[in-house]
Amino acid sequence: MSNYDLEKTAWRNVRSFTVFRVFFSARFYYPIYAMLFLDYGLTLGQFALLNGIWAATIVLLEVPSGALADTIGRRRLLIVAGICMLLEMAVLLVAPVGGGALLFTLFAFNRVLSGAAEAAASGADEALAYDSLKAAGLENEWGRVLERVQRDTSLAFFFAMMIGAAVYDPRMVNTVLSFFGASFTVEASQLIKLPILLTFGSGLVVFAMALRMRETARPKGASVRATLAESWQQTLAAGRWIWATPLPFGIILAAMVIDSIVRQFLTLASEYWRVIDLPIASYGLIGSGMALMGLFVPTVARLLTEKSTPVKNFLLVCTAVSIGLFGLGLAIPYWGIVPAVFLYASIQFTGYFVSRYLNEVAPSEQRATVLSFRGLSTNFSYGAVSLMYSGLIVWIQAQSGAETTGEPAQEAVFVESLQSFGWYFLFTVVLVFWLHRLRFGRRKLAA
Repeated sequence: MSNYDLEKTAWRNVRSFTVFRVFFSARFYYPIYAMLFLDYGLTLGQFALLNGIWAATIVLLEVPSGALADTIGRRRLLIVAGICMLLEMAVLLVAPVGGGALLFTLFAFNRVLSGAAEAAASGADEALAYDSLKAAGLENEWGRVLERVQRDTSLAFFFAMMIGAAVYDPRMVNTVLSFFGASFTVEASQLIKLPILLTFGSGLVVFAMALRMRETARPKGASVRATLAESWQQTLAAGRWIWATPLPFGIILAAMVIDSIVRQFLTLASEYWRVIDLPIASYGLIGSGMALMGLFVPTVARLLTEKSTPVKNFLLVCTAVSIGLFGLGLAIPYWGIVPAVFLYASIQFTGYFVSRYLNEVAPSEQRATVLSFRGLSTNFSYGAVSLMYSGLIVWIQAQSGAETTGEPAQEAVFVESLQSFGWYFLFTVVLVFWLHRLRFGRRKLAA
């Protein structure tokens, strides 16, 4: 291919990658995620179990899917991701409301498909876009591409959360119908599947963008058996490379400690808003507002990567996370939202830093595998922290010896658990530096 053709393909892939990431990430059911599952007829216990199935699927498929992306082609994995997204939404569309055992089985299938889609897309989309730029000699543009993608995704999250919550609220929908002169009204039971239907539409866009992308290098042709064998060899090689190289080893550790604790808070965010006396109607607006930080965070993050070192940027994010976590423990009514802002911004900074640094140092033939290691490690650490948090709740209840079935008692246990977040995080930060020093001595974090 001529340089002109390579540049044309690169920017085509970048545009497709941007749209793919936006529609894959911003889903209309996110603002009412738990409520949606419960309204279908699932119990809280089943909801928790389904989330476990989702996380386990990602952990099991993350690295093999990345290795397959490096051997059979990133585009093929993205097509698989698009198909899985369409199927997971289709399963929910046909699932009967209040369907008992059949309902749980269908939702379990949905969670497996969702986890498979996440694993297939993770790493492969970035690797394809980055390698396209590199082939055209435009790899220096990657920082700006990431900035654009994060900004557009944040904007999409804002609209998805607002629209998803609005179409699930019968009062809002009936108000709009009345404004346009409709002679009928709708009930809540009629709106349960509307956010799913909208997300199915997003899945069609995702699938179309995957088909639109083009590989800049011919995927390796081999039998399924040979491909899987080579994929595991790629996986082991990427693992050895991460283990032997100071910068990616440090990046993975940093991503694990920051992502796991911040995501744990994000899982509990709605309970925290209730504890600090924020009205329920504000939850969707808060999430949308936090997502809008992505309009400027990537720009600041890009400047920091250009003017500072990975260690300094890591310490800067750790400082912001520490302020946020210790602030959560105070549970200040209304003003308690301020510490949460630090945490939302921190995870966005972390996402940019990790993606940029890993893409810059990872060998091209292993890039998707290395990026999949990132997803594997952060999901594994998040699962571990979730288990530890469950144990913490049990321990606090046992220590208090008080009745915990009432709302005030549950809130007290919740606030006390938050007070442990900051100390746990400081311990893991120290542990990261100790592990890196133990592994590499005083060597600098360089590729």
